[in-house]
Amino acid sequence: MDRKRNASAVKALISLIPGLAYFLEGHQTLSLIWFFVTLAILGLALWRGHTWLWICLALWWVGSSYDVLMRYYRNTSRLWPAVLAALVAFYGVGWEVTEIDLLAPFQRFDKMKPYLVALLQPDLILHPEEREVFQVPIEMPCVKEPQPKTIGHKETITVSSGCAWTGDTLKVEGETLRPGFKVELWWVNPIGERQRILKGGTPLTLQTDEHGRFTAEFTVPKAIPVGFEPKPGEYQVHTLQVHLVRRVGMIRPSDALIEVALKMGETIAIALLATTLAVIVAAPLSFLGARNIMGGSIPTRAIYYLMRLFFNVVRSVEPMIFGIVFVVWVGLGSFAGMLALVAHSIAALGKLFSEVVEHIDPGPVEAISATGANRLQVIRYAVIPQIVPDFASFTLYRWDINVRMSTIIGFVGGGGIGFRLSEWIRLSAYRQVATAVIGIALVIIALDYLSSQIRRRIV
Repeated sequence: MDRKRNASAVKALISLIPGLAYFLEGHQTLSLIWFFVTLAILGLALWRGHTWLWICLALWWVGSSYDVLMRYYRNTSRLWPAVLAALVAFYGVGWEVTEIDLLAPFQRFDKMKPYLVALLQPDLILHPEEREVFQVPIEMPCVKEPQPKTIGHKETITVSSGCAWTGDTLKVEGETLRPGFKVELWWVNPIGERQRILKGGTPLTLQTDEHGRFTAEFTVPKAIPVGFEPKPGEYQVHTLQVHLVRRVGMIRPSDALIEVALKMGETIAIALLATTLAVIVAAPLSFLGARNIMGGSIPTRAIYYLMRLFFNVVRSVEPMIFGIVFVVWVGLGSFAGMLALVAHSIAALGKLFSEVVEHIDPGPVEAISATGANRLQVIRYAVIPQIVPDFASFTLYRWDINVRMSTIIGFVGGGGIGFRLSEWIRLSAYRQVATAVIGIALVIIALDYLSSQIRRRIV
């Protein structure tokens, strides 16, 4: 009786250190998990300094001890209270550091509305236009007394001031222009970047009356280029463009739609070449990263571990980082984007291919090895016939992924539709952005359906 009481007392004491208790019971993995989770919660509590985190740490410890006692005396597990405490700590800190504000999307919806409207009106068709442009130089900022500015003789454009500060309100008037023409106002900064003049978040569009007149007020946009700010006492010359526009001829596909189609073709080609080159390299490397192929001796096991390390390290680097590296190395364009995808795809496919090789049926391998075949013959006749369907399936899946990745890599100069999309976003050309988004979505949907059908037939 005393021995049982002593054993129970020892178990109760050991349960106060759950990590040790798990280890003594043979649950080494659970012991390591408990140790690292404890360190993580302790680190969060020390970092943020909140009382509730220390409470979570205490509840995690108590919950783990409770689980140990249940395992000792009832041979069952009750780990969920401890897990709940750990989740509260992790998600609580995550919520705090991300500064989540659930009301912000509703409170600031008015700022997003103009962009949503533009995105719902993609630039798909074009009405050929006759366009006459009047240009009025505007000095920014004002370094002298503002004075009205007039250009033209018979057809005149008058601006209330020839100089302005960002955010100023200017009045523009047109006289004796062509009647019935649409009027668009554009602002051009000294380095040639153009943007439409907005009012209420939408492009300001007017029309000349029967006498060829129009009047409008607008707010001077923020258009001074970053890094080109004028020094105190100096100014830059910006340009207010007044476009008189009239539709002529039949409608046709817009320039944005044509460019999206061409760039999507370029994007698909980048992904196709990257995937093909990656497969050529990854397929043979995958055999070096398969334990059942390379586990025969110490040198081959060393090669196996080095290859697995290579796959894991390269896969951990985002394709966009590779894109930046190759843009610096070989310059802007599709070639840099393709090389970035090749580097990442080699590691990703190598890891997947090696796992396929590791999970093949060992029967054919043992049978051919028993005949005295060497390692290359075993791979040729026992391994390759089993892995071809899965290799083909993963290759198609990777091509699908690379099409999506190539869009993102374009943002750092890797060519394809992403490069053009980044330019349109920078210029606030959201109708063109909507066209690109639609094109990307349609291509991804089509490729996803096609690759799934091919994979289904292969597998």
